[in-house]
Order: sequence, then C-alpha cells, then structure tokens
Amino acid sequence: MKKFSIIGLPQVGLPLLIVKAQAKNLCFLLDTGSNINVLDRRVAECFQLSGGTAKQRQFGIDGELRTTDVVELAFSLEEQEYKANFSVMDLSSAFGKVEEESGIQIHGLLGCSFMEQQKWILDFERLCLYTP
Repeated sequence: MKKFSIIGLPQVGLPLLIVKAQAKNLCFLLDTGSNINVLDRRVAECFQLSGGTAKQRQFGIDGELRTTDVVELAFSLEEQEYKANFSVMDLSSAFGKVEEESGIQIHGLLGCSFMEQQKWILDFERLCLYTP
C-alpha cells in the first residue's frame, strides 16, 4: 500500500488531498458523508469539461435538491491515474469561508463511494491516506 499525507486537518479541520489534473494541482475534500463526487463549476469551466446530456439529481451542500451536469475528470495522485464522474456545482458559498480564512481553495470533493471503489483507507490518527 502507498501512503499519502492528508493536508488541511491542522489548518482547517478538513481532510484535503492534492491531485493533479490537466497539469494543474487541485485540492479535493475527502468527504465520507457524500456518496457522490462534486467538482466546482469554475474548475469545469476552466478545463472546458462538458457533461453533454448527463445529469444527476441530488441534494447540494446547502440542502437544496437540484439537477446538475455530470462530467468525467481524469486526475492523478502521484503516479496513479484515476477517472471519476463529478456533479458540477458552485462551491464558492460552501467553501468560500475556508479559502478566506486559510488561503486554501477547495476545488471539489471525493465521496465515499469513490474511495470505497478505489479501496482507499483514511487514517485520521496519522493524517494519511493509504491506496492499494
């Protein structure tokens, strides 16, 4: 198993992971309470990702039921490549305060279904992520 440090817990109290997509570093929240992955609308626009006709209905971070575009994003963690579907939402109101207080911009979140599918293990005591 490979071991990766989880950033952000001491600074903002959230488990954050830095990945690379299209030669850019992205910061994802590891969200064990979400069964979906979410990508900030600004990232999807910057990367020119289009969901075409793919849509998904779910509750947003604010508790509102909405229909969102679904896009596929390829990213890497060190040398390991991943592809995942993401619901596209505006995350600025949800994570704006985190960025304002810490300077850390959160670009999206990886949900528990993705982490389970990848067999990732989160170790909150050691603040690390283990991957097969």
